[in-house]
Amino acid sequence: MFGIEKGVATGVNSRVGQFQKADGGTLFLDEIGDLSLTAQAKILRVLQERVLERVGGRSSIPVDVRILAATNKDLDAEIAKGNFREDLYYRIKVIHVHMPPLREIREEIPLLANHFLKEYCRENGREGMEFAPLVLRKLVSAPWPGNVRQLRNEVMRLAACARSTVIGEEDLWEGVPRQERDEPPSIRPVKIQSLKKAVAEMEQRMITEALQETRNNQQQAARLLGLSRQGLINKMKRYSITG
Repeated sequence: MFGIEKGVATGVNSRVGQFQKADGGTLFLDEIGDLSLTAQAKILRVLQERVLERVGGRSSIPVDVRILAATNKDLDAEIAKGNFREDLYYRIKVIHVHMPPLREIREEIPLLANHFLKEYCRENGREGMEFAPLVLRKLVSAPWPGNVRQLRNEVMRLAACARSTVIGEEDLWEGVPRQERDEPPSIRPVKIQSLKKAVAEMEQRMITEALQETRNNQQQAARLLGLSRQGLINKMKRYSITG
């Protein structure tokens, strides 16, 4: 991250760190919430003083770097736990862009899945493929803990293993269980063009039931639904649900 001087240890040569490489530009710090407190302190010093010292070095090197950071953690909660420095948080929080998890924007899943399917066909010279309606509904209702990356990988797997140009129920994997013959479908069959409306209705029903079950305790309801409290609040506002 900060570079190292030659001779710090046997066989170690001088190396330029990522901050110095990004001098005059932008450095992307992925999963910044996982950094140790020691690393956070070093980054904070670079941002405040615009200088760094290589490991084993004695001189300060000036750098001018714009930081773009990402994390999947709630940094406010991490600060409360003592795992993240509050001063660093306010130093990097200039423009905040919240990227909701895939489970909070299920209406986007059909668009993404079809995009990835077309991408697979184009890259592999396959003729046009499509999802059977039941499969698409299954994709929409899956939990997707790995978010968009997981969705893309699973679409690629489905496309590679499909027995025909239509990806059917028999091609589903363990993460999206097949519908049992005697089990009534959990989602009423709908036309593809009305899938967004069906997802919205399902979300409204689940949110209302969760709030009723928890006596309008938003924190507990969010936990039941697998959402953050802020994610639940955003959806309640979207659907005009009071609680």
